[in-house]
Amino acid sequence: MTSKTSSSKTNFNMLSSTTFKTILNKGLILSDFKRFGWVSALYTLLLLLILPFNHMMKISHIEDDWAKNHLLGTLDIFSYYSELQTILICTVPIILAVLIFRYLNNSKSTAMLHSLPLNRKTLYCSHSTAGLLMLFLPVLLVGIILMLLNITTSLNECYSIYNIFQWIGATLLFDTLLYFITVFVGMFTGNSIAHLAFTYILHVLPVGLYSLWGYNIQKLLYGYPNITSFDNLLNNLPLFLLLDRRVGMGYLTLGTIFVYLLVIALFSVAAAYFYKIRKLEVAGDVIAFPAVRPIFKYGVTACAMLLSGAYFSSAYEYSLPILIFGYILGSLLGYLVSEILLQKSYKVWSKYKGYLGYVAVVGLLLLGIVTDVTGYVSRVPDIDQVENIYFSTNIHEWNRLEEENPSTDEPRVVTESTTDRHDSNNYFFTDTNNIKNITSLHKSLLEKPYSEQGNWNYIIYKLKNGNNIIRFYRIDQERYASSLKPIYESLEYKKTRFPLLTQDLANIKLIEINDRRTNKRPFVMANKKDIQGFADLLKQELITTNFEELNGYHDTNVFIEIKYFDKEEKTIRYSLRNSYQIVIQWLKVKGYYDEIMLLPEEINYVTIGNLKDEHNPNKETEQPPAKPLKIDDKKIIEELIDLSVSYNYNYNSGDLTQYRIRFFKDEMINTSRGTWDFRLTEGTPVSETLRGYLDRAE
Repeated sequence: MTSKTSSSKTNFNMLSSTTFKTILNKGLILSDFKRFGWVSALYTLLLLLILPFNHMMKISHIEDDWAKNHLLGTLDIFSYYSELQTILICTVPIILAVLIFRYLNNSKSTAMLHSLPLNRKTLYCSHSTAGLLMLFLPVLLVGIILMLLNITTSLNECYSIYNIFQWIGATLLFDTLLYFITVFVGMFTGNSIAHLAFTYILHVLPVGLYSLWGYNIQKLLYGYPNITSFDNLLNNLPLFLLLDRRVGMGYLTLGTIFVYLLVIALFSVAAAYFYKIRKLEVAGDVIAFPAVRPIFKYGVTACAMLLSGAYFSSAYEYSLPILIFGYILGSLLGYLVSEILLQKSYKVWSKYKGYLGYVAVVGLLLLGIVTDVTGYVSRVPDIDQVENIYFSTNIHEWNRLEEENPSTDEPRVVTESTTDRHDSNNYFFTDTNNIKNITSLHKSLLEKPYSEQGNWNYIIYKLKNGNNIIRFYRIDQERYASSLKPIYESLEYKKTRFPLLTQDLANIKLIEINDRRTNKRPFVMANKKDIQGFADLLKQELITTNFEELNGYHDTNVFIEIKYFDKEEKTIRYSLRNSYQIVIQWLKVKGYYDEIMLLPEEINYVTIGNLKDEHNPNKETEQPPAKPLKIDDKKIIEELIDLSVSYNYNYNSGDLTQYRIRFFKDEMINTSRGTWDFRLTEGTPVSETLRGYLDRAE
C-alpha cells in the first residue's frame, strides 16, 4: 500500500514538472534577462535612490512633522511625494513589454523563434514571466531593504512594516496591470513604435473621445449639458488614477484589488489568445489583424475630425459653417494618414470611396442633430409632469444632493459655505409658480438662443415618473430679465439664497459687521436683544430685495457675518447694501453706525477719473491722460460714501463709461497709500450735482 502511494506521488511530481516545462522555458527566460536585464537593473537603482537612500538622507530630520509626512508619503504611490515613482510605474512596465515582444515586429526574429521546438503557449508564457520577474525583483528587493531599515533604525517612527507591504502590493499591482495591457496591445500591431504609441493612446482614448464628443455635441445641440454617468469610470482609468493625486492607499480596498486582478487576468488571457491566432507575416505592419484595420482607419478619422472641429470652433468662435469646415479638414487628414500607415505608401488617393462613405454617414448624423429630429432641443416638459426643478450653476452639487436627499418631499437647502452670492448656492424649486416661471424661462431661451454673455446655468427637471431632463444654457441676465425677475424675487428663491430667512434666531451666537473701507475694528453684536432686533430687520430687507440688486455683478464693502450653532458652528456672510435703509437707520439709532462705517468727516477729498483715459491715453497727440477731477464738497463725499457701500460693476460694460472714485484720508499721503477707491458705472442713479462732476470727468 505504501509502495503504491509513493509511486503515485512520484508520477504526479513528474507530470507537474513536465507540464511546467511545457509552459515555461528556462532558456527563453534567461535569454530575456540577458537582453533586457538592464531595464530591471536600472529600475532597481532608481527605486533604491527614491526610497531607501532618500529615507536615510532624511533620517536626521525625523523629529520634524514634515519629514515624517514626507517619508510616509513616499510609500503611498498616489501621494504628491511619489511623483517619480508614478513616472516609473507609467513607463518601465510599458517599455519592458515593448522590448520583450519586439521580436514579433521583425520578420527574421519572428521566423527564428517560431521555428524552435516550442509551441506558442510556451513562447508567450515564458516571455511574459520573464517580464514579470524583471518587474517584481526590484520592488521586492527594495521592500526587503526598507523592512531592514525599519527594524534597525528610527524610521519605524514614520511608517510601519504594514505600510511597506502596502507599497509593495500597490506597486506590483499597477506594474502588472500596465505590463499586460501593453502585451495585449502588442498583439494587434507589428511595429514597435506603433506598439508604444497605441499603448498610451489606449489609456487616454476613452477620456479623449469622451471629452471631444461632449464638446462637439454641445456645440451642435443647444442645451446639451456634456455630463455622463461614465465620469467615475473614466476617473478610475489606471493612468489617470495614478496622476490624479486625489486618492490615497485607502482607494485599494479588497473589492478594488479583486477587480484589478480580474482585469489583469482578462488582459493576459486575451493577449495569449491573440498571440495564438496571430499570423507571422504581419511583422512590420501597423495593424496585425485585417478585421481591426477598418476600426483603426475610421477611428483615427473620427478622432481627427472631432479634434479639428473643437479647435476651429473654439479658436474662431462658434458657428456651424466653421465647425463643419473643421470636420471636413480633420476627417480628410485623419483618413489620409491612417491609409498611409496601413498601406505603407503615399499613393492612397484611390481609396477615396471609403472616405466618401464616411462623409455620407457623418453627414446624415449631423443633419439629424442640426435639425433636431429627436426633439431634444425643443423638449420642455409640461408643468403637471414636473416634481421639482434644480436651477443653478453647479452640477456636482446636484449629484451630491440627489445622493444625500433622494426624497423630494421637502425642498433642499444648502447652508454650508453659503455666501451672499447666487452662484454659490443650490436651488431646488417645488413651488408651482416657480416651476411655471422656470419653464417659461426655458421657453424664452429656446426662442432667443445662444447668449454670448452671462453665467452658465443648469435647468434640471425631476419628473414625477422618476426621470430627469437636464439642460445647460448660458443666460444673459439683461436679455432674459423679464423671465428671471419673478424667479429671483420669489420667497422660495430667497429662502434658499438667504438661510437667515429659515434660521432659528435663537441659534445665533453673534453678529459681526465689518467695513473694509476703514481701519476700524469689526463691530461685534453679542447682546441677544440686539441680535433679535437686527436679524428681524435684516430679514425684512432680504425679503424685499429686488431682482436688480440680486442680479449681475456687484461688489460689497460692508459685510455682515452671522455666526450660529446648528449641530455645528457655522458662519454665513451677507452684504450690507446701501438700499437696506431700515437696517442702516437702526444702526444709527443704536449709535453703532459711527463705530462701523466710513464717515464723511474722515475723508479729506475725493477724485473722479475716467478709467478709459487711465488705460488708453491719446496716442495720436501723445498727450498723457487727463488728471482726475478733485472734489472736496462734503455732500458729494457723503453721497459717494453711500454709493460705495455696495455697487454694481461690469468689466464687459461695452460703451458704458466707468469712473474710478478715489477717497483720500490725508492730503499729504500719496496715491499708493492711505487711499481707497471703487468703480462707478455710467447709468447709476446719482444727484444732479454729482452728475455734473461725472460729466466733467468724462
